[in-house]
Amino acid sequence: MHDNDQRYDDILNRIATRRPFGGKPRDDKPKTPHDRALDLINAYDSLASLTALYYPDVLCYGPKALRRSAWSAVAIWYHQKGYHGYRLLELLGVWATYQGTDLLLTIGRRRLPYRAPVYDAGVYHVAIQNGFTLYYEDDGGAPSAADSTLYCARFTSRDRLAHRQALTDILDNWKREMSAS
Repeated sequence: MHDNDQRYDDILNRIATRRPFGGKPRDDKPKTPHDRALDLINAYDSLASLTALYYPDVLCYGPKALRRSAWSAVAIWYHQKGYHGYRLLELLGVWATYQGTDLLLTIGRRRLPYRAPVYDAGVYHVAIQNGFTLYYEDDGGAPSAADSTLYCARFTSRDRLAHRQALTDILDNWKREMSAS
């Protein structure tokens, strides 16, 4: 009887650790402090809610988690509708970076000019849904002085609800701006 219980427990453990059919393998790597900060303010889901909506003048894609060794981000990207809308892509995102020993959260907007030598509307339409790096030659790094920083604050777990509220307010304003156009 004891062997049957062990076998049953082993089967349950295997089921719990396997990847879903057709799905990506689980990412069991330890998260960086950057990633944890973005998780604590619910950045991915907050931005995902924006891309599910219809906007009269823009096409919106994402969100996508972006990572480099010194920062992590979650961003959506969008451009004006119409044949020439591809020429300027805008990112809206949340970045977690270090400044000295402080972990900073930055919410901002960036503008990226089209950089590919040729434009093919059909290929572009398919590729832009998965990412922007190919056509805009940008890794999605944090906003610089030339970009629009909407919020920047030192991150602490204790203040995560205030950061989350700031993110919600900014995204609500963006949604109103895009819906009114």
